[in-house]
Amino acid sequence: MPKKLKVVVKSLYSHEIRKDVSLEKLKSLKLEDAWPFIRDEIEVEIGSSQLVCIPHITEAELYNVTSLFVPNEKEKNGKMFTPLGELKNNINREKSNSEYVELLDQGNLQDPDFKFPHESVKITLQDEALKNKVRVIMINFTKCTIPKGKDFVNNIYLDVDNNKGIILIKSVYMISSVLMAKTIEFRVNRGTSSRIFHLGNASPLVFALDEYLVGPDGKLLAKEPVTIKSKYLHWQKLDPSDHLYIADKQEAACVQ
Repeated sequence: MPKKLKVVVKSLYSHEIRKDVSLEKLKSLKLEDAWPFIRDEIEVEIGSSQLVCIPHITEAELYNVTSLFVPNEKEKNGKMFTPLGELKNNINREKSNSEYVELLDQGNLQDPDFKFPHESVKITLQDEALKNKVRVIMINFTKCTIPKGKDFVNNIYLDVDNNKGIILIKSVYMISSVLMAKTIEFRVNRGTSSRIFHLGNASPLVFALDEYLVGPDGKLLAKEPVTIKSKYLHWQKLDPSDHLYIADKQEAACVQ
């Protein structure tokens, strides 16, 4: 068994972590097989206790600021949550405050005051016994968030008339902030074989959620902060054609 050794190297430019861990269960060079091993480390190093790492990098398009998720009362097709896309695609434009409709249409939600302490973060997990390794290098961090002073409560109406996904719902989860990296390099080694993935275009990595209570007319009535206890979540891919990873029904919990 490899030694559980952790090495941290810090500089003004980079933050590097190397850990000796067991990668016996790394079964292939595929990104979807390697991501679960590095996910917890990404969350610890760049998410801290406030932001949780996205379940899988292949579903990054679901994790934009204002993206909506509807909790299902009962499991539907193996899912307890259904993604609805970004808020701007789910609003009643006539009833909603025009200022907020314009804000969503502009889509400029990048935090101009955000500055990550390092230009890059490199995380390497290695299993010397098996010669297996998973490495991610994340460069140039930015943060998108709902602007300060902007409150969707009482200003936004969801389109309950034309969107079957939000008819009769009492609450909806909305992503309130996302930390992204402009460039991500992901390397997987199994023995003498290796594969490199280059991911760009400001891919979301970690995110925060709020829960909004919804009135029968679609009006957002109140906001409840949500903390995701990621270590208690067990994410799984239900079908090869299904790119949405969901939490296990019994283990998943979004708690306040």
